Amino acid sequence: MRVLHTADFHAGRTTRGYDRTPELQDALTEIVALARSERADAVLVSGDLFDAVNPPAAAEGIVYEFFLRLKELGIPSVVIAGNHDSASRLSGLSGLLGWVGVQMVAELPTDLGQLTRTIETRGGERLVVGAIPFLSERRLLRAADLLGQDVGAWRQKFRDGMGQLMDYVGRSYQPGAVNMMMLHTTLDGAKPSGQRSITLDLSKTYTVSGMQFPAGTQYAALGHVHKPQQIGDAVSAHYPGSIIQLDFGEGGEQKQVNLIEVTAGRPASVTPIELSSGHELRTLRVTHDNLERKLDEARSFQGLLKVVVSAPAGTALPGLKAQVLSVLPGVLAVELDAPTDLIEKTPFAEREGLSRLELFENYYRRKSGELPDALRAAFLEAQGAVRQDAAEQVEA
Repeated sequence: MRVLHTADFHAGRTTRGYDRTPELQDALTEIVALARSERADAVLVSGDLFDAVNPPAAAEGIVYEFFLRLKELGIPSVVIAGNHDSASRLSGLSGLLGWVGVQMVAELPTDLGQLTRTIETRGGERLVVGAIPFLSERRLLRAADLLGQDVGAWRQKFRDGMGQLMDYVGRSYQPGAVNMMMLHTTLDGAKPSGQRSITLDLSKTYTVSGMQFPAGTQYAALGHVHKPQQIGDAVSAHYPGSIIQLDFGEGGEQKQVNLIEVTAGRPASVTPIELSSGHELRTLRVTHDNLERKLDEARSFQGLLKVVVSAPAGTALPGLKAQVLSVLPGVLAVELDAPTDLIEKTPFAEREGLSRLELFENYYRRKSGELPDALRAAFLEAQGAVRQDAAEQVEA
């Protein structure tokens, strides 16, 4: 059996105001071509199809076109919702998507048996996927109820709760079938793009251990972390990563999908397949003294560029952005790396039209650099919880 694993499309993404839709469309077209050329029996998509809960029409168009093209090739898929997706929106579309061969698991169902999805391949083999969508702590409370567990204990034990849910789903594994688990979560030891391993106590609340995968898991198809990597040795657990470089923290990363070749009861063989779509993102670090020379050397760069100018204490650089753009009009961002007291407050005109996430990213960037994936996910989860609470109050 040959299974193609991908994740983290983030359709609808803009990078510093630059629309990435055409690049994402190219990448999805490339993945469909790989599914055909590699004779894939199924495709797994581990969440974050979209970058926001209310994606633009063009973003929805390229994602649903992707599934239509797979349908034309006769290749079925199993898909879960990620933390960026609207679970209720995708759940509402699951019936329609089923007509094109997509088994969508977007929300925690009342019948937990529906988390297990089965595909009968063209070769007569059976693929069983334990498909667990992204679950925030508040959503796991519902799982606690369904499993008859102590809700109060689960509130403090996200990790244990996820382990119990994975164990429950793993009971649906079938002898004589290929058995896989699919999650949109952070596994211990995962390395976000441009950052060290996630070891902060704050993020540990929302991580699971590779030792928690149920026995018989031949491959764990992960999503959420954008850096391609394998985690742990107990189970073949992999993040394929995002399909293009989405932000400057991902600059220099080679994007990929994973091809899994596996038969029932045997270890999986995983082959990364590089993707060529999408602009390269690069951060150009300069000093004020070598600014002009470095900018001139970067004229031939065809990707997306961010310029960071280091300045000593007491230096003021008025008109810096205009100076950079006069040489390289395509630069997406110009930042001054200087002591905090030298950085002027962002004028209201520059804040207008930015989302709360973009405002937070700008603030964090001024203070500490690129926003880590784990912190971005925590911010989005908190924002989603606030919106859900507001919606529930309106309904009440």
